[in-house]
Amino acid sequence: MRFFIVQVLVGFSFFCRGQMLPLAYAPEHTSAVIDLQCVFAPEPFHTQQPTDSLYAWLRWKTIANYAFGKNRGDLPMIADLSALHPYFRDQVLQLIVNCRSKGIELAVVETFRTHAKQNEYKSLGKKYTRSTGGRSKHQYGLAVDVVPMKDSVVVWDNKVLWKKIGLEGEKLGLTWGGRWRSLYDPGHFEWTGGLGTRSLALGVFPLPPQPKLYPTLPRDLRYLQTCWQAWEAEQGTKASTRAALTGLN
Repeated sequence: MRFFIVQVLVGFSFFCRGQMLPLAYAPEHTSAVIDLQCVFAPEPFHTQQPTDSLYAWLRWKTIANYAFGKNRGDLPMIADLSALHPYFRDQVLQLIVNCRSKGIELAVVETFRTHAKQNEYKSLGKKYTRSTGGRSKHQYGLAVDVVPMKDSVVVWDNKVLWKKIGLEGEKLGLTWGGRWRSLYDPGHFEWTGGLGTRSLALGVFPLPPQPKLYPTLPRDLRYLQTCWQAWEAEQGTKASTRAALTGLN
């Protein structure tokens, strides 16, 4: 009996390391299977580099409205660094490390953002954004929103602190929203490698300064697009349902 159990576990471990779930699993069983899968994973799912799992996007960290003391809409924010373009992700991680070395702790507020979430921000007014879905770098995994934390409390309104953070981001070649005049956004950083939104919308992605350091970039980007599409469907459905219910009321 013990031999049989060991054989089953070993077999399942090998299967999970391949990062593929059988299509026979019903949607309601997916979360349970992923949880069991992580027992055999070397580290938490959302901290790994992109894999071929069909359901890894479900493991991305999300944050609810008012989690950081501000109204950011009803749809949850995706705040997982795994959702970002690999090169940009590395720069954001370096920003966090560099700021920490200076005694500044950063929390990730939002990474990838769906069209539905972007349109939700647009509906909240110009103080949030002037861009509709598809026109923000967040929709392409090339933007992130962060906030400094002091004694576990968010610090939104300290311009001196924001300047220190912004300068650290600019040292890494990131564009800092604290430089913008029309919409001052000090928690926002982005990188596009010189590409505009029109090119990004056509599926063109920027290359890292040293492409040889990212030999699997095309595969990783294809995988990310699959995850983004899954989130687009998830939040798009929720947004449509809420809009329909609001219309009925």
